[in-house]
Amino acid sequence: MALIPTFCGKDCGGNACPLQAVVEAGRVERVRYNPAGGRYIRGCPRGLALPRETAASDRILTPLVRTGPRGSGAFRPADWDEALAITARKLGEIRAEHGPHAVMSFSGFAVTGALHGTHVLLTRFMNLFGGSTRLTGNYSNAAMLFTLPYLLGSDWIHSGHDAATMRRSRMIVLWGANVLETRMGAEMDRRLIDAARQGARIVVVGPRRSFTAERTGAWWIPCRPGTDAALMLAVLNVLSTEDLLDRPFVDSHCVGFDRLERYVRGQEGGPACTPGWAAEICGAPAEEIVAFARAYAAAKPAMLIPGYSIQRVFAGEEPYRLTVALQAATGNFGAAGGSTGASNRLLPLPRVGRLGIPPAAPQPSLPIVRWPDAILAGRAGGYPSDVRALYNLGGNPVNQGADITKSIAAFAKLEFAVSHEVFLTPTALQCDVLFPAATALEKEDIGLPWGGNYLLYKPAAAAPRGQARSDYDALWELADRLGFGAAFSEGRSAAAWVERFIALSEIPDPDAFRRTGIYRGPAAERVGLAAFATDPEQNPLDTPSGRIEIASDRYRRETGFPAVPTWQQPPAEEGYPLRMITPKSRHYTHSQSNFIRLSGRNAHALTMHPADAASRGIREGDRVRVFNARGEGRIAARISAEVMPGVVSLPEGIWVSLDGEGRDRGGSANMFTATGGTAPAAAAIMHGITVEVCPTGS
Repeated sequence: MALIPTFCGKDCGGNACPLQAVVEAGRVERVRYNPAGGRYIRGCPRGLALPRETAASDRILTPLVRTGPRGSGAFRPADWDEALAITARKLGEIRAEHGPHAVMSFSGFAVTGALHGTHVLLTRFMNLFGGSTRLTGNYSNAAMLFTLPYLLGSDWIHSGHDAATMRRSRMIVLWGANVLETRMGAEMDRRLIDAARQGARIVVVGPRRSFTAERTGAWWIPCRPGTDAALMLAVLNVLSTEDLLDRPFVDSHCVGFDRLERYVRGQEGGPACTPGWAAEICGAPAEEIVAFARAYAAAKPAMLIPGYSIQRVFAGEEPYRLTVALQAATGNFGAAGGSTGASNRLLPLPRVGRLGIPPAAPQPSLPIVRWPDAILAGRAGGYPSDVRALYNLGGNPVNQGADITKSIAAFAKLEFAVSHEVFLTPTALQCDVLFPAATALEKEDIGLPWGGNYLLYKPAAAAPRGQARSDYDALWELADRLGFGAAFSEGRSAAAWVERFIALSEIPDPDAFRRTGIYRGPAAERVGLAAFATDPEQNPLDTPSGRIEIASDRYRRETGFPAVPTWQQPPAEEGYPLRMITPKSRHYTHSQSNFIRLSGRNAHALTMHPADAASRGIREGDRVRVFNARGEGRIAARISAEVMPGVVSLPEGIWVSLDGEGRDRGGSANMFTATGGTAPAAAAIMHGITVEVCPTGS
């Protein structure tokens, strides 16, 4: 028996968690936690399922070429030479006739790593191809990425904190952050549980009483999806009117806070953002808002961790402007045991080499959420190019992008689509050529974790099954056929790249790194922007004022939206009174673990509040009809008071399965989402979706 360090490298919020493959007779029998990670840096059950993924009977093990209509699942096996020849010929013809921008590059983040990260690999390939139509932003946190630079300048990339600093917190506010299920780093779940045991008060704000809230005994403050900004403004109102603000910190570290304060007090022409005002909007009782604001002001230090869910809503730019404002208002910004109110992952990793992206001439681009519209409408519809082909690597855009019906229609318009895949996903079904991809256990790489101060290493624990190849090797050979193989590889095999990355790193003992699978950086409890928080005069931010720009006139000039964060009412759709949330599941990594079949209490279902179910004549386990203007599905109902009245919850990631009428029977949440996005960031809106639910006979 051999124990080989490994990690899954999936885009789950951990990205790289230390695991060990147990190998017997050349076969990975199981995966366990790597003891070199210690008590806190550990993997999760999704990583333990890696052997099941690699050994799955329905895995793609040979190149496939489509023989029937798109989506029919009709493919024939091919060898690599034929599949590469078809792909090179089609891409070359489209480039020659229409230019490289007629190819859309869909580079997802399904695999992370210094070499095999799918986003970097495909972007590198397409830049050398001559460019492509690029997709900007991402489905995870585009509104946050758009917003934070206005508040913190370029220093936003250093505004996170190490999970170990949670031991110093007296209160930890998880605002839309379900860290025990979604994983916001390999350490955070155990650090959070320890902090709770040591007396830190855990507060969970959101539309459902999550597993994290249950596990930590948290104070759950209900908040309807898409209304977090209203609740935050009300908390600021209490802090202001009851003189609970940390005035010295605000005066020395912020500009424009006085303008926000006037807004929440109703001195700018609108209503005062009182707890009573917010209660009508967000559903939290006014007295509970007051109690929370007072407790939050009194708890020093208090850490506020915003989840990405609160910015995947209508006007999703506003909540992250306000989480930063709240931490500044209470003097917790940049404090040990506090936070900046930005994402916890925003800290540098230890130095290590990585595959680079070569420069390219300016390329047309558009927000990722609108990729189907760009294909369907093209230049005539105001988009920057007429897309004729799509190259997909590391994504499942049909299932994971917004509006599945529109996404399938977009693929139907394409002349050619190619993807690398492990399974026959909903996106793979729409492609012309499929390359069988190696799994995490079949590739050597260096792991780049979510915000952690460590690096991971894994060799290939098993040889690729069948004809599967790593994405790097497949793209290298395709690049050769298109005339830029030498530029793509720089003459290095995958193993040579990994060796080079380690040689360029700060790792003092490469042999120990390879043996144990982990290198820890020297600092253990980093606090983002602590130097600025301690002395803003000597360590100013890279903003026009050198301070936190609570009011940003640049934001107003460049976006046309108010300089201070404000409440914006989400639109209603008549006939669809329920608001759907689409949370992550602790059982799946987005749509990558669909091979896992759950049953019983863990089975995929739509969760409804008992009052909403009763008023519609729905009982536990009933198959129900879920619908809105964009799509319709059938799924089992689960009745629970863990969600607020008026809210339904459908975990994202399950593959769509359409019947002959275009209705989904799989339970895919993106049957109901839309491609419009937020304003001004044009970020994905995946929560607060208006739907109706009724018995299937209605």
